[in-house]
Amino acid sequence: MNKLVLAGDIGATKTNIGLFRQGAKGPKRISFCSFSSCRGTPEFGLRVKAFLSEGEVLQNLAAICFGVAGPVRDGYVEATNLGLKLDEKELRKELSCSCLVLVNDLFATAAAIPLLKKDELAVLQPGNFPRDVCATSAVLAPGTGLGMAFLVDPVKPHILASEGGHADFAPRNEDEVELWRYLKLRFGRVSRERLLSGPGLLNIYDWLRQKEIPSAPSGQTPILSEPYLSSSDIVAAADEGETLAVKALVVFVSLLGSVAGDLALTGMAAGGVYLAGGIPAKIISYLRDDQFLLAFRDKGRMASWLEQIPVRVVLNSEAALLGAARIALSLAVSG
Repeated sequence: MNKLVLAGDIGATKTNIGLFRQGAKGPKRISFCSFSSCRGTPEFGLRVKAFLSEGEVLQNLAAICFGVAGPVRDGYVEATNLGLKLDEKELRKELSCSCLVLVNDLFATAAAIPLLKKDELAVLQPGNFPRDVCATSAVLAPGTGLGMAFLVDPVKPHILASEGGHADFAPRNEDEVELWRYLKLRFGRVSRERLLSGPGLLNIYDWLRQKEIPSAPSGQTPILSEPYLSSSDIVAAADEGETLAVKALVVFVSLLGSVAGDLALTGMAAGGVYLAGGIPAKIISYLRDDQFLLAFRDKGRMASWLEQIPVRVVLNSEAALLGAARIALSLAVSG
């Protein structure tokens, strides 16, 4: 098959798109571009058409698949942390391609899991379940937000999207109850994403910082981090040994381990748990410390079962794009 497809990964800060053909071992990338994420369908369509026009392939696409950071319903999506609204019907007209689908970005990432090479994965726990190609795997991706998905069958692929990142955060000890109260005052409702994301790491840092100063009057707005501070700054400060930044990452990693264990139990993910998104690959050294796996396995009577599950970090930053290309190629074949 020599059909040409377009794939895209539309994130909160940037969009990656590429042209692909079927290669011997999966999608083969022909060309690629990256641009700042757009705020509306017209601008997005113009950016994509400009990319396609450069390669003179605007009328020759067999299929298109875009992974978007938000829930897709009936071909429509509003990116949760971006505000971008996209509609399949409008995009089909705009890009002159009748075979076009929108999927959640974690759906696309999950589709890429079977294609990843050994050097694109870092092993945190090897696991010892008997190998079963049909075993369910779970994908957990903290980045701008917190994404989740299940890969039920890696061959077809059969994937279940999820918005579990917006489920309630459940404190496990008194410190986390205190953290929950801090965030409750600030946001009204505390979801997992309020902690396990780039902004979530900042929230944890803020909480730790306010603990080190005299108590504020009751009901006073919590102290916020400086506007210029980012999660990358905190990771960099932790790498330099800054005490508060290190503490924030330790809390983050422990919470991530707990939620990863919950996800593994929810989906009976004997095929493994994969940590994707923008953050895990940048904090490998912290994930390799005891805190992550201790929290991952700390599930009472299910602890021994969780010890058998493989846990890996996705190192390929373009996994969602690769997965979208796989989906587009499967559509081209079926179409």
